[in-house]
Amino acid sequence: MKHFSRLFPFFIILVNLPVSLSAKEIIHHELKVLLRPETSFIEVEDKITLQEKNLVKAGKLTFRLHKNLTPVSTTAGVKIFPAKIHFDISVNVKHKARKWKQYEAVLPPKTQTFTLKYKGIIYHPLKRLGEEYDDSFSATAGLISSTGIYLGDAAFWYPKFNHYLLTFTLDVRIPKGWNIISQGKRALHSEGKEWASVRWKSPEPQEQIYLIGNKFTEYNREWQGVQATVFLRQPDKQLAQRYLETTIGYLKMYGKLIGSYPYKKFALVENFWETGYGMPSFTLLGPKVIRFPFILHSSYPHEILHNWWGNGVFVDYRKGNWCEGLTSYLADHLIKEQQGRGLQYRRTALQRYTDYVSKNKDFPLTEFRFRHSSVTQAVGYDKTLMFYHMLRRELGDDIFVKGLQRFYKDNKFRRATFEDIRIAFAEVSGRKLATEFNQWVRRPGAPELHIGEVNYKREADRYILTATIEQTQPGPAYKLPVPIAVYLKDQEKPYRSTQVMNDKQLRISLSLPAAPYRLDVDPEFDLFRRLARNETPPALSQVFGAGNVLIILPAGAAEKMKREYHKLGAAWAKSRSSRIEIKYDNEIEKLPGDRAVWLFGWENSFRSQMAAQLSDYGVSIHDLKVNFDDTGVDRKNHSLVFAAGNPVNPSNAIVWVVTDNIAAISGLGRKLPHYRKYSFLVFEGDEPANILKEQWPTINSPMSVLIRQEDGSFPKNIKERRTQRKALAYF
Repeated sequence: MKHFSRLFPFFIILVNLPVSLSAKEIIHHELKVLLRPETSFIEVEDKITLQEKNLVKAGKLTFRLHKNLTPVSTTAGVKIFPAKIHFDISVNVKHKARKWKQYEAVLPPKTQTFTLKYKGIIYHPLKRLGEEYDDSFSATAGLISSTGIYLGDAAFWYPKFNHYLLTFTLDVRIPKGWNIISQGKRALHSEGKEWASVRWKSPEPQEQIYLIGNKFTEYNREWQGVQATVFLRQPDKQLAQRYLETTIGYLKMYGKLIGSYPYKKFALVENFWETGYGMPSFTLLGPKVIRFPFILHSSYPHEILHNWWGNGVFVDYRKGNWCEGLTSYLADHLIKEQQGRGLQYRRTALQRYTDYVSKNKDFPLTEFRFRHSSVTQAVGYDKTLMFYHMLRRELGDDIFVKGLQRFYKDNKFRRATFEDIRIAFAEVSGRKLATEFNQWVRRPGAPELHIGEVNYKREADRYILTATIEQTQPGPAYKLPVPIAVYLKDQEKPYRSTQVMNDKQLRISLSLPAAPYRLDVDPEFDLFRRLARNETPPALSQVFGAGNVLIILPAGAAEKMKREYHKLGAAWAKSRSSRIEIKYDNEIEKLPGDRAVWLFGWENSFRSQMAAQLSDYGVSIHDLKVNFDDTGVDRKNHSLVFAAGNPVNPSNAIVWVVTDNIAAISGLGRKLPHYRKYSFLVFEGDEPANILKEQWPTINSPMSVLIRQEDGSFPKNIKERRTQRKALAYF
């Protein structure tokens, strides 16, 4: 199973989505491999043992192998024939693009062990996938080269027998100086005069076999029987020690939270191109990524945690991918929660869903397989992690942790579904949880909340607050435990309550000890819902996520600058996910209100309208400088990006991209998709390098209502009071 961290979007070819299997439906491989990286050559002898004779139907067993590797069997009586490929809706790949051929092995009666031999070339160069506007990345189906070796499921470098789990031993002979990494535990690593020998054993059931090769410097540390290892392409003892310490810290934390680590090692492996892959018992990170200091406590624990979720408990993809959202919640969100920033993380997750998932693109969690776009990320990661957050809030931390532990214990090295999660949490909580799982897992869409009329009256020494909360989305109501906070006169802390909402409208009545100043509904973003536009600040995501976009170029700019801006716009316009039109400012009389807008250039004639919108956030635009609160940024050698609401239609956004550095424009085109959650960005130089990133404050949120007082006035300067919550676990 291949997993990618949030740092990298990805595209997966779905080949044979797995079905649930019994414990005996496992195939064992004893692989002996010879590799010659300089010529991309591989030679394999594979002794295959079927642990369940019923796997062979009518004396035949079907498998797939790379099209360059023609198999023969050395086992008496076993015949190998090319097989007809039957159409399978789960195989989403064009016939000409297939890297494999299908074969039938005809076995003599009672044969459960046979040997295959094959050899050939596997060389699929790295290709850039995706569109720049929607993020892009490099990938390969399989590659043996002098730069490095990457063989996984998509390479079909070993015979793939339908959907069966497997165990294996892997003996590799490779030129001296090279090393091989795979799943499980290393049993041998020796070097002779010309060749090195490496053996890996995986008695734990797996979904596929990885073979990663390169010239590595190796660093090790043992902890409670688990080998923590770092494989670097260039020696760096200090970097390795930081990763070893961090590895052990997260193995401890997740072991205590979920259950014992399922493997004998965890290895950080430096890849030869930029990746963020998580495999069973190791992760494969790119050379730049591995040296970003923030990775140690962001993407790295995400990949470690995948050894429990996804590579410890497998996913039955036919019924939905529960794993990515759970991993994001217990890694990315948990780390932010430890830092006191869980609210901001949840708000960003909800903002992505609101910005990218239009109602005609939505789908239930049971239909999420892999992330391959901003839409699938927002549903499969963000909605799913919010579901787990709501489940935790509903059950309490102690029961939630017991549910995680029960699910892991009951499903370790098995394929599991959302229903298996429900069963585990139902058993530890004593509740069926059918409503919760049905409305969040099987139903597409999200609730939308609106606050109706809010009033209060005095009764003796109490104040009675009444308000209406409505669900405005189409379709039936969701059952929602709605958190509210009421700020009171002369009270340091707000009054907090959770109101259960079973219908489209909820009427609340609260008896309070002081006059209410402000009512906040879901103030800490604990509910999965589609946000109102003013609940979040303008951000790049609102334009990147829009289905209809206009790029406005500056007709008054210098010719070279206009050409580069147009080149960037044209590259973005190739995006398959958005309809993008390009025009010059002298072709437009006024800003359109029916779409999102990119403004390019200092010389853009709509600059004054943009400047007026930015003044709400303390930004002032001058010819040579931009002032932002107490910070001044010189125009020279800087590229700036601002997001604001469209003055014609605030529900749409405008992003203004400005620079005097022609060389920086192409770099901005590559980098801006990675800064989608931000409102204001400053870059420096030709690359360009980001030196400042900010989110604007939220203004006039409709989920926060000031309450008219008895004298007719409205309160001012109410100080925010957030709940200091305990994190689910600590590093």
